[in-house]
Amino acid sequence: MTRKHSSSQSDGQEPRNVGPRTVGPPRWADRLLEWFVAPHLLEYVQGDLHETFHKQVAQVGLARARRYYVWAALSCLTPFFAKRQKAVVVQSIHSNYSHYNEYSKPLFTDMLSNYLTIAFRNLWRHKAFTAINIIGLAVGLATCLLIVLFVVHELSYDRYHTHADRLYRMTLHGRMDKKDINLAYTSGPAGQALMRDCPGVEAVTRLRKEGAFLVKHGNDIVKEENVAFVDSNFFSVFAIPLLKGHRTNALLEPNTLVISQTIARKYFGETDPIGKTLTMGKLGLFRVTGVCADVPSNTHFRYDMFGSLSSVKTGSKWLASGAYTYLRLRKGYSIQQVEAISRGFISKYIASEIKEFFGVDFAEFQQQGNRFGFGFQPITDIHLHSDLDDELEANSDSKYVYIFSVIALFILLLACINFMNLSTAGSVGRSKEVGIRKVLGSVRTQLMSQFLTESVLLTLLALVLALGLVLVLLPNFNELAGKQFTPSTLLNGPVLAGAVLACLVIGLLAGSYPAFVLSSFKPITSLKGRVQIGFAGRWLRNALVTTQFVVSIGMIIATIVANQQVRFMQNKQVGYDKEQVLVIHDTNVLGPQLNAFKTELGRLSSVVKVSLAGFLPAGSTSQSVDGIQIRNGAQTGTHRTKSYFIDEDYLPTLGIQLVQGRNFSKEFSSESSTVLLNEAAVRAYGFKNPLGQQISTVGDGTEGSKRTYTIVGVVKDFHFESMHQRIAPLLMFHGGDNAQLALRIQTDDIPGLISAIEQRWKAQTDNPFVYSFLNERFNTIYRADQRIGQLVGVFAGLAVLIACLGLFGIASLTTHQRTREIGVRKVLGASITSIVALLLTNYFKLILLALLIASPIAGYAMRQWLRDFAYKIDLEWWVFALAGGLAITVAVLTISYQAIKAALLNPVKSLRTE
Repeated sequence: MTRKHSSSQSDGQEPRNVGPRTVGPPRWADRLLEWFVAPHLLEYVQGDLHETFHKQVAQVGLARARRYYVWAALSCLTPFFAKRQKAVVVQSIHSNYSHYNEYSKPLFTDMLSNYLTIAFRNLWRHKAFTAINIIGLAVGLATCLLIVLFVVHELSYDRYHTHADRLYRMTLHGRMDKKDINLAYTSGPAGQALMRDCPGVEAVTRLRKEGAFLVKHGNDIVKEENVAFVDSNFFSVFAIPLLKGHRTNALLEPNTLVISQTIARKYFGETDPIGKTLTMGKLGLFRVTGVCADVPSNTHFRYDMFGSLSSVKTGSKWLASGAYTYLRLRKGYSIQQVEAISRGFISKYIASEIKEFFGVDFAEFQQQGNRFGFGFQPITDIHLHSDLDDELEANSDSKYVYIFSVIALFILLLACINFMNLSTAGSVGRSKEVGIRKVLGSVRTQLMSQFLTESVLLTLLALVLALGLVLVLLPNFNELAGKQFTPSTLLNGPVLAGAVLACLVIGLLAGSYPAFVLSSFKPITSLKGRVQIGFAGRWLRNALVTTQFVVSIGMIIATIVANQQVRFMQNKQVGYDKEQVLVIHDTNVLGPQLNAFKTELGRLSSVVKVSLAGFLPAGSTSQSVDGIQIRNGAQTGTHRTKSYFIDEDYLPTLGIQLVQGRNFSKEFSSESSTVLLNEAAVRAYGFKNPLGQQISTVGDGTEGSKRTYTIVGVVKDFHFESMHQRIAPLLMFHGGDNAQLALRIQTDDIPGLISAIEQRWKAQTDNPFVYSFLNERFNTIYRADQRIGQLVGVFAGLAVLIACLGLFGIASLTTHQRTREIGVRKVLGASITSIVALLLTNYFKLILLALLIASPIAGYAMRQWLRDFAYKIDLEWWVFALAGGLAITVAVLTISYQAIKAALLNPVKSLRTE
């Protein structure tokens, strides 16, 4: 019996009499029902909704009844409702009516519960595939999460400041002696000039670094590396919270100090440090006037102690003094306006000093091709986009952010491909399940919903495992990446929400192809177990496998090249002998006893040579940059060069070769007016016969600062900077810095020697005994490059692991589909070896294709990376061959298990159904 719109009758019930019907529900709502509800259900649904509508008109009024009707009609427009069996629909329609709840509603929770139950049962039934899939996804997600933490941290530098978008650093640029000048600091007076001449500048503050200090508190003496001297308004410009003291006047007076929380606890424990004093090396007593929060790690300067800038000499000359200068713009004012005004500083302030420093007027100075100018960097760009001379600390590079972002996407892509491959491989085993469910009435939409539910569930389980992996691996990742991430960094709301959302998207996207494949099986074919993936499916799988190995081979090539370059830099002949050189730090605290201490160490049997070495060609050491004038024939040129102060024992202690002239010697009383040059300086200054030639320093504008030196020797070029730069001109003067002693040692008992030296040190001073080895300091120069190489290597290993998991799934699918073919071949006499070779051949082709695609791409990328090194390796053909060989080896080991298993199968079992 059918149900009409005007009356209702079902299952033996009497028709309902609802009285006259002069009004009806909204027509457009009925239209929606007619369009979207299945035809065989429309009369049942619409008739019952109309009955309920007329009853509600009498109970709650026409307007509310129409609203309830619209809501109920919209609730029926779902695939779950439309595909429900008739009996279920009728029962739902006749269930409890109360206001709009009297209308029928689809059972979403029931369907979801059913999907989840089936999903858990299926995943538990196929434990091996589930474990492999979850592990593959978890590794990919964990890797992606770690890279995201790294990238987000790199992009966050200096963005925490209140007015970060209006903060800039003033820099100095120019050209002298046909060489570019790019300095991270600028002239000392530049800040006051900005405030005076630029109405758009709201505030200016300066910072100077003065090196490490031996800080004394009571009887304790500690070496502090992170000490800076700043203007009194420093904490008003930068958003570093001042926990104690006044932000505006804490550093107004000389010899005042603001310390971080960590330093306050270190020296004063829980007592209030305000008003207490610390001895800052030769600068004497400083009074603590403030305590600030620890400077965040995502800042381009990281200091623990801030002294008042008025405590140190800053100078008033534009060409002889420098400070790191920061400005904050007023709202609505552009940095281009400040740049335009700053161009006038050259003629207004600097032109008058050109004559004083270089002996030529400004016009002649410009005619020689020399120039000066100022630049302004957004403070948020410094960490990733600045590579100037004398940066406050080694910055990163934006290209590594791009590289690791691409790696994260690739690894995530590999994890998704791996998931699709494994799911498709497992689909053949579930073909009978699909066939039975289709025979029992399941439609394709329901099957797809089921498989997508399984996909999302699996990705969420993988996310839980991935979070666990990240928490376990975080300390190792911090050490490798040089970061300080904590579990709270990972477990905050935005990161977790983003991870869950990403997993839902990945689950739906990665599970879409398997869902389409699984739901498309025909019932008869599925029940016979003769499911075959068509040409399009095979082509897609081959493309996915090839993509996986393109990424894997490319990352293997990158790892090999990066490690080669680092080894090349560490093993290259650097022009000095860095082995067996012990460095003792802070020897300047010995004062007049230093020479006696040096002589005493030289008498030790294990010590070959001892030198006072303010400069060492590895790690962070003292250095200066001087302007010099060279008279070469009739021409006089002004140059900017690096210079260091050494003693007569420096060259033999470090094994630096002398190629012309002589070394410094105690036999000559006038060594203070002599100088040694390296070969690069001889070439740069155009000397054909440098010995006996004279050079003059420009000085700092004060009386007696200009001096003339005679060249007495030339040393062979040696790498006193990173191999990222070519060997620059270097001047070596006699005397000067006495901050370190370098000892050439020869002993197998290094601990015993160090103990003997420490005893002699403690007999001279209460200051801490600090030492290092020159080869270890040398390795620190390339620590960043080592980290990059190690990170890429780890990610390459993970990419290969994920690719192998996907390959395992494909091999499983292929061997399963070809089981009967293998049985026929064995019956016809094929050997196990030939069958295994047959199954491996196709993968060899795919890997060779991947190698052909990956090699030029990886080769181009690594050549671009190597451009940052002045001294670098050449890309050899064997690098690409080795990467391909490793990929093939790993693939063979991965596939062999499935291939051998299929080849050893009894042909009777594989042919029993034929």
